[in-house]
Amino acid sequence: MKLTIQKRTHLFLAIILMCAVFYACSDDELVFEFPETETQDPIEVDPDYIITINTSAVVGPMYNFWSTRPMVNQTRFNNTNFTNSLDNISPYVKSYNLVRVLGGRTDNLNTFYQGVDASGNIITDFSGLITSMNNFMLTDFKPRIVLDNVPWAMNAVQEVNTYGNTNPPDDYDIWRQYINDFLQTLIDEFGMNEVKTWRFRVATEPNYSPQHWNGTPEEYFKHYDITVDAILQVIPDAIIGSGNNLTESVSTYTTEIIDHCATGTNYATGEIGTQMDFFPISYYEKIDQNTVKLENDILEYRAKLNSYPQFSNIPLDIHEFGILRDENAVRGSSLADATEFGASWYARIADLAYQYRINEIYDWGQEVEGSNLPQGRRNVTEMFLKMEDGNRVEAIHNLSGHVGVIPVVKNDNIYVLVYNHNTTRNSTNSRVVYPIIEGGQVSGTNSWKMNESNHR
Repeated sequence: MKLTIQKRTHLFLAIILMCAVFYACSDDELVFEFPETETQDPIEVDPDYIITINTSAVVGPMYNFWSTRPMVNQTRFNNTNFTNSLDNISPYVKSYNLVRVLGGRTDNLNTFYQGVDASGNIITDFSGLITSMNNFMLTDFKPRIVLDNVPWAMNAVQEVNTYGNTNPPDDYDIWRQYINDFLQTLIDEFGMNEVKTWRFRVATEPNYSPQHWNGTPEEYFKHYDITVDAILQVIPDAIIGSGNNLTESVSTYTTEIIDHCATGTNYATGEIGTQMDFFPISYYEKIDQNTVKLENDILEYRAKLNSYPQFSNIPLDIHEFGILRDENAVRGSSLADATEFGASWYARIADLAYQYRINEIYDWGQEVEGSNLPQGRRNVTEMFLKMEDGNRVEAIHNLSGHVGVIPVVKNDNIYVLVYNHNTTRNSTNSRVVYPIIEGGQVSGTNSWKMNESNHR
């Protein structure tokens, strides 16, 4: 890497990129002095390689999108070995999204619903739920609840699909009772003031049929409306969102659920529209496709949400996320790539997340599979933590491909995360870029300290 610095009204960096590069101030710095009387001839650079960073033009906050992790089996929190291992992730994980809590699982966990009595009232035993949730709450993470699979006993004909029972309930009066009892159990244990701050998502990938929803789109819209109404009967100001839409060619629909919630007739109330406080998707990359497809996947959802005033500012999230397949089209169980490839990819994803106002990305994990060792992209998360709560500032360039910067001003420091992502693992392509840092943070300063951190 070569580095040149020139002081006039801006700070000038010339960088050859092979990977994600991070600049910030720290205790271990290079010191540059620029006397007021010093003059230098300008350096000739190719304007197509310039990135102009204006520290006076704030474009938004460096908000935290990375701190929620999905969890399919919340009973793991009953295991002290597991909970003790969470100390390694506590610096960057704040919440867990608990999936398939209601039952209907292939492992037959969470069999809280046990049928109805002679009067038609449901029979439940939530003792296991309370044990798991109390152990979860001891970790100080925030729970989020996914109301997805219907208990097996709510269907006369039980069909086992990939992720368990994905049929709608036979009787929605029974389903309403169950949602009521489930929520009331949580409220009795943890208090209304606590539970109403939790997020409730209705279903998982309901546009992936029959793996996650064994019904039509309209049947899911009905299921969503009735479930939302049942939640609101218990928690009037609950935070509720629809299932995370799969963004693959096998999906049965895309933005129609947004249209339904905005202008459709509510199956439960008969009124127009349904409450939706956040909208999630799933996003998985496939290395063998040699691309970063997030921009294409997110555009239609961002545009559709923006088209309705009531939904234009609700959180747009990614609730499942990772690298699904390697360059040989082999699916990995960890849904991640532990190498520098995954690190530069994550930096690119972050830049796109801020561009399209993606509020949160739920991450399955940033450890090497089968260990507590951090993956390459954990290094990128460490960079994010340094920049968190700063102000992202304007960066203008005409660069093509997956190269760019995330510049942040925080506590009189300027952080510049510079990345170059090549979509093939064996690529040796390098990029030269010239970040020019200007604006109020630079113009009045003649002494600079710089720390460089390379993650390859």
